[in-house]
Amino acid sequence: MTSEGPTVAHVTPWYLPHIGGLERHVEAIASGLPAFYPLILTPRMPGTLPSETSGRIRIQRFGPVKVPPETARRPFAAPRDWTARFARLENLCGALRSNRFNVIHIHRPPIIELAYLAAKHGANVPLQRLSRRLNRLPHAGVAQVFTDHGLFILPSSTSPLNLGWFMEWVLEEYDHVICVDPSGYARAAAIRDSDPARFSMVEIHHIPQPIDTSAFLPVPMPDAKDLVVGYSGRWERDGMFLLEGLVNSPPPGIRFIISGGATPRDLERYVPSLRGAAVDLRPNLLDSESLARFYRDIDVLVDFYRGDGCGRSVLEAMASARAVVRIRSRDTHPIVDRETGILTDPNPTSIRSALAELAANRRQVEELGRRARETVEPEYGIAHVLKRIEAIYRSCIGEP
Repeated sequence: MTSEGPTVAHVTPWYLPHIGGLERHVEAIASGLPAFYPLILTPRMPGTLPSETSGRIRIQRFGPVKVPPETARRPFAAPRDWTARFARLENLCGALRSNRFNVIHIHRPPIIELAYLAAKHGANVPLQRLSRRLNRLPHAGVAQVFTDHGLFILPSSTSPLNLGWFMEWVLEEYDHVICVDPSGYARAAAIRDSDPARFSMVEIHHIPQPIDTSAFLPVPMPDAKDLVVGYSGRWERDGMFLLEGLVNSPPPGIRFIISGGATPRDLERYVPSLRGAAVDLRPNLLDSESLARFYRDIDVLVDFYRGDGCGRSVLEAMASARAVVRIRSRDTHPIVDRETGILTDPNPTSIRSALAELAANRRQVEELGRRARETVEPEYGIAHVLKRIEAIYRSCIGEP
């Protein structure tokens, strides 16, 4: 504990400037709980400082520098990548041992790639044991919190990997597991309930991502003749071929604003095919105001994630009272088809049909956006969500 108050060590795979939902999630927690002092431990990205302080928030970046994928595959890239991963893990452990904190909050296992590798080789017991041991971080005996952003929904997504053994280890290792999606919570609870004695120490929570509904708020739709369709996902996802198809053969009366996180390799791969007279490219928006402006400038957001759950860009669009067209999956909460958004099959024909329907009926676009905002505000509002996270932190340090 510092002289000012208790410290929470957040371990995350990246912090700005990488673009995605996870760092915005960490930023919301770190800046939104003034009674706690955040220490963010994250790999160092190119162009960033080893450490910096902004108000209460301390950021400590450990190396080797995490370089985004290059435009061409390097010879012997895999061994070099694994060497860098193990070096970063060692430096992260050193940073944890040299800092004092009262709670450790893990937002992604530090070397989960090893668990993926073990799962690819079937029931490889030695690799499983190694991945569990190396993902166990030094925590000075303080309580550990884990936020699940997709691990517990993996078996129901498009991935064939069986990580049930790793999920069980998480429930044994951590004091609190927070699942941001209902399907993740249901799976974690089912594993716990299958052997209550074994998992008696863990508390499992369904706490959605905190969305600042005062920053992402309803504004009038753009005053444009065409329907403006936005995309804000990461460009490395497999749904980019659907976006390329839409841009190259759009339904009549539709133009695009494309944001999202893109590495140099992504930009080289996709910019030529996405550039056009009806396309406004805005990759790698960093600050909240630019993100909020992006949502204000669109009528509809498209999301091509085929797994369970909804990412942060979808929730931010819904908070901004924008309609969302999303690929079907088992769990699309809080999108309910024809009520708070539109669900489509993962093919160009189905997506084009949905967008053409919305282009012909602007009133439907406005109604979907209005109901989306009404759904997101009470459940995902930042004050409500952070109050629940703060309660977990206080229980970890023995405060009521």
